[in-house]
Amino acid sequence: MTAMTPVTSPMVAKLDRAECVRLLTSETVGRLGFVHEGSPVNIPTACARDGDRLLLHGSTGSRLLRTLADGVEVCATVTLLDGMVLARSAFESSMHYRSAMVFGARAPVADKVAALRAMSESWMPGRWDTLRAPTTKE
Repeated sequence: MTAMTPVTSPMVAKLDRAECVRLLTSETVGRLGFVHEGSPVNIPTACARDGDRLLLHGSTGSRLLRTLADGVEVCATVTLLDGMVLARSAFESSMHYRSAMVFGARAPVADKVAALRAMSESWMPGRWDTLRAPTTKE
């Protein structure tokens, strides 16, 4: 996926690639938006940044990955909630958050074990070396 667009704070957009990369590195759950059979969908999924790639976790039999295999355009988003603004009125209450959007289409992963290792190390640093090797089916 390409074209990273970070968004910070409500109603304030900043186009800062470094901030976008930090968010994509720190967050492990993202949402993928795309059109499926004529309707927009937004599906949460585990994700990890690996260089300039955003890796997505899922079953090859899932609606998500079957649809992505067709080459549809997607928008992936991660969000970090920094805090709630609790004002004296509901109208003035809000939240402070940072989010990053990545636009693109699926690209096949050539080395699935390397991608799985990158995801595992992103979520649980050092854990890969304590796990058994993945099977061919996995």
